[in-house]
Amino acid sequence: MNNTVKISKALGDPIRYRILLMLAGKSKAGCCALPGEENNNPGLCNCDLMAELGLIQSRVSYHMKELVEAGLVTEEPRGKWKMYKLNLKAIRAFTEQLNREFNLT
Repeated sequence: MNNTVKISKALGDPIRYRILLMLAGKSKAGCCALPGEENNNPGLCNCDLMAELGLIQSRVSYHMKELVEAGLVTEEPRGKWKMYKLNLKAIRAFTEQLNREFNLT
């Protein structure tokens, strides 16, 4: 249950929720994709998120740190930036946990 609360807190912020929606809807490679990754949905990097959200790097990094610590997002260093992807396994586990706790299944 502790992880469920941590994830719920992370999802409670509208910016973080929007970031997750952006990651879920990612269909083309961002500016930090490596050659050959264009069609493999490599995720989004800080610079993609900064441009879309209109936030400075430190604010994006703060929100991404919260999402990574909650286990909703994975990160991969790319030079001075980081590439972020949804952690679909964690999101599925979270929704399954909610279903069990609220007897929805």
